[in-house]
Amino acid sequence: MKRKDFIRYSLWGAGGMFLSPAFAQLINASKKIYPDTFKGKVIIIGAGAAGLYAAYLLNEQGVDVAILEASDMYGGRIRSLKDFSDFPVELGAEGVHGKRSAFYELVKNSKVPFVTNKGEDYYSLDGFLNTESQLEEDEDFKQVLALTETYADYSGPDMTAEQFAMQHGLSPRVAHIYNALVGNKHGTSVGRLSMAGLKDLEKRWIAGSDNFLLNGRSILSVFEEKCSSILPKIKLSTPVTGIDHTGTTITVTDKNGGTYTADKIIITVPITILKSNDIKFTPALPVDKTAAFSKIGMGAGMKIILKFSKKFWKDDTASIYGPGYVSEFYPSGSGRSTYNNVLTAFTNGENAEHLSFEDKEAVKIAVKEIDKIFGSTAASRTLIDSYIMDWFKQPYIRGAYSYPTLGSLNARSTAALPVDNKLYFAGEAMHEGHFATVHGAMETAQTTVDAILKG
Repeated sequence: MKRKDFIRYSLWGAGGMFLSPAFAQLINASKKIYPDTFKGKVIIIGAGAAGLYAAYLLNEQGVDVAILEASDMYGGRIRSLKDFSDFPVELGAEGVHGKRSAFYELVKNSKVPFVTNKGEDYYSLDGFLNTESQLEEDEDFKQVLALTETYADYSGPDMTAEQFAMQHGLSPRVAHIYNALVGNKHGTSVGRLSMAGLKDLEKRWIAGSDNFLLNGRSILSVFEEKCSSILPKIKLSTPVTGIDHTGTTITVTDKNGGTYTADKIIITVPITILKSNDIKFTPALPVDKTAAFSKIGMGAGMKIILKFSKKFWKDDTASIYGPGYVSEFYPSGSGRSTYNNVLTAFTNGENAEHLSFEDKEAVKIAVKEIDKIFGSTAASRTLIDSYIMDWFKQPYIRGAYSYPTLGSLNARSTAALPVDNKLYFAGEAMHEGHFATVHGAMETAQTTVDAILKG
């Protein structure tokens, strides 16, 4: 598996190579028939991947279900630009990682053609753009690659990925490459990422290492097709501010003063929203649960979409890793576009925080960095359009995707525990092995639906 094959499509890890009984159950979820044990109403908070899939599964079993979505659109961190180029440009989740997931089966069954991610990675080092093979004799670069391949074998005390690199004497001249391949890929900076968490991820990942893009369709369109029956059940622009689960019936209050009642609630909002206490629970959630929320990382993340009048990068380009605030540039339309003249600037963590602060100036910064990488004005001379997707500034999301912080082992399993068999929690941050992925979000939805329907 190439080092680039990872999280801009979902999340990376080799993991087991077997078809587990749990996975077999997941992909046949909609065909399952449950005992006639639940006749109540379920309200789902959040219409992202987990919320949409949970609603679909419940609706298939005849359960009365509704979704309350805070923003004015459904999809959560699944979003695309439809008219920017001759293909849908993904602003959030960008493809399918692994064949052993409900998401892969969903896309395959929708008959959307797959495009396998291929190409050569290029690294900007000492003012030159090099391929991996061209750097094979560079000792500093070789050390970066060695450090990225030690997660599964890591056995020391928990420390950040940055501390781990410093402990091994990583040269500052390749620090940006290390951060791109380790920190940025996992949704943050190396100074915030747990080595023990990376090891645990390697152990738990079972989806496989294949990566696929969708050709001619957006990810959201696949969900819209599958979940068409529940789209009318979504109430948009309805931020939930309170959930009172004191009695047998649960009362939900929204920011607009509306109230709703249900027998079960599934909360699928991003972990940032739970950590910020945007939703007041009555009675309060258990202390160990809120403590678990606080241990799960999620921070700034951004994609800057850049369209040029002509392509100035090589045809075989997969990713370009630079030394600036943008950790990675990649051709968004590889295998999907006639023109392939669109680059995505992808950055997370501290770099994304800086660009978020710069606001619209982030485009100029990104273009200037490309010029510097190529040693010319190719980018600035040919730029014809741009779009910034700053997930940090989305009020009901406030970040890219979750990542493991120091001391966060087992936090996700605690965070996901139901409360009094009335409140259930789903979403990518609640999955121990497939967090930061669409299929991880879907798997937590399935687990939650199973728990509700089995009674």
